[in-house]
Amino acid sequence: MTIRDVAATLRGEALAPGLDPGAWLTVVERHGVAPLAYRALHDRGRLAELPGVVGDALARAAREAALLESLRRDDAETVLGELAAAGVRPLVYKGAAVAYSHYPEPWLRWRADTDLLVAEDDRAAASRVFERLGFVRTVRPSGRLVTNQSTYAAARRGARTIYDVHWKIADPIAFADLLRYETLDARAVALPALAPVARRLSDVDAIAVACIHRVAHHNDAETLADLYDLALLARGLDADGWQRLVTLASAVRIRRVCARGLTLAADLFDVRVPDQVRHALAEGGEAEATSAYLGGRLRRIDLLRSDLQALGGWRARLTLLREHVLPAPAYILDYYGRRQPLLLPALYLHRILRGAGDWFRPIR
Repeated sequence: MTIRDVAATLRGEALAPGLDPGAWLTVVERHGVAPLAYRALHDRGRLAELPGVVGDALARAAREAALLESLRRDDAETVLGELAAAGVRPLVYKGAAVAYSHYPEPWLRWRADTDLLVAEDDRAAASRVFERLGFVRTVRPSGRLVTNQSTYAAARRGARTIYDVHWKIADPIAFADLLRYETLDARAVALPALAPVARRLSDVDAIAVACIHRVAHHNDAETLADLYDLALLARGLDADGWQRLVTLASAVRIRRVCARGLTLAADLFDVRVPDQVRHALAEGGEAEATSAYLGGRLRRIDLLRSDLQALGGWRARLTLLREHVLPAPAYILDYYGRRQPLLLPALYLHRILRGAGDWFRPIR
């Protein structure tokens, strides 16, 4: 069973003869496209081609997604309104933005959270808003270089609601500052389907960020939900949009990164990428530092090496190493569920010894 079998379903094709329904469902669920698969089969009267237990699982996933999305939308309207009142102008991006701008129904785009991009100077103001609304900041490493996001979670009417608040588009330093908030904000467009004050990235920027995200944070994994997003975004580009994408990718040196994402989306979901765009993205991309993230063979030590090379000066490099090896004491105590500062030396040592091997294993 491959992702191509599932992609064929999402394209509206009949289930392949001899298909293993259980293995097919496993791939569907792992790639976050159960609601999409349900809709594709239901609309074409093909759910009966699957065993009842598989069809029931898809129907249940669709119902749960629809219910959860209705709760999320109500919550997002409140959160975004409160952020706006506090002078924070977030950009909704990644799955949530595409769900409300390019999918027929937003619940068809399964997602675990809502991603927001804010100006770096607005981090503290955004945090105060979330705390006032009853959200709890989840335990994450903190530091000036090691991460560029915070996560806030709360229970809303029996459902867990999560917001990832970013102040840079990615954590790896090779990507973090390629597309800054101020630049994306200037090209942002309204997203009224989510909330009256909601705004999202332009389609060109959204494609660039989606291509970056899948390699910078997901090790070039061929995840169907992300590639379906790319397919929908790409279908909406006209000739001017494609040219602006090429210009952007060339300017920030992500031509091969964009070529990779678009090629996968085009192959799986029959999206036409103009030949001149393919050629332009292929030209000179081998020399781009971001190309090192392609191929899916990276280890954490490789990512650290890339970050160290991207930093200028030994002071910044030493800061990054310290933030990785010796994160803030509050994080260590929270992570281990302890309160006694006297335990910190032992906890730091345990963390270092337990995690040492992970740095040299391929990221999955």
